[in-house]
Amino acid sequence: MWTDRCIDRNTPVLGGRIAAEYDSLCKKITHLYTLREMVLPEDEIKIYDEPLLSKLADTNQQLKKWINRWRPVIDHSMKRVKELAQDNSKPIWQHFTKNKPAKTKVSRRKLSKQLKPKKYSNNPLTNVYTRLKKKRSSSRVLPVIKKIKHKVNHLISSLYNKLGKKRSTSREQTALEVGKQIIDDRFGDEPK
Repeated sequence: MWTDRCIDRNTPVLGGRIAAEYDSLCKKITHLYTLREMVLPEDEIKIYDEPLLSKLADTNQQLKKWINRWRPVIDHSMKRVKELAQDNSKPIWQHFTKNKPAKTKVSRRKLSKQLKPKKYSNNPLTNVYTRLKKKRSSSRVLPVIKKIKHKVNHLISSLYNKLGKKRSTSREQTALEVGKQIIDDRFGDEPK
C-alpha cells in the first residue's frame, strides 16, 4: 500500500508539463488582450487581428511565437499613447471655461481670526478680579495699593475739654457709678 502511494505521488502525469505550460501561456495572452483599449488604434488592428477564443485554440508553440512577437509592440504602443495624451492635455480648469486657474493660496488672516480666543472682559463672571492693563510684559510687579487712613475728628474731644471733663476711652465703670444709676419708671408701678 505504501509503495502504491509513493508511485502515485511521484510518477509524472503524461502531458502534465505541457498542460501547465499551456495554462501559463493562456493567462499571459488573456492579460495582453485586456490591454487592447490602451494601444494606438492603428496598432490594435494589426495586433488583435483575431478574437481571444480562437487565439487560445492555438498550440503552445504558436502562442509563444505570438507573445514574443507582439508583447514589445504592445508596450511601445501604450507608451506612445501616454506621450500623446500628455501633449494634447490641457489644465483641468480650462475644461470648465475658466480664464484663470483656481486660487490655491490659503489666506492666513481668516484662519487667525477664527482661532483667537474670546474676550472675557465684559463677562460679569470674570469681572471679579482686577486685570492688569495691556502691556508688553504680563510678568510685571503689581502696584501696591495704599490704604486711605481716616483722619481723627477732634471735635468731640475739644467739647469735653471745654466742659472740664476728660474723655475716657475705657469702658470700665466703678461700682459706685453703677450703683448711682437709676432707671426711670415709665409705667408707674414701683414696688413699695
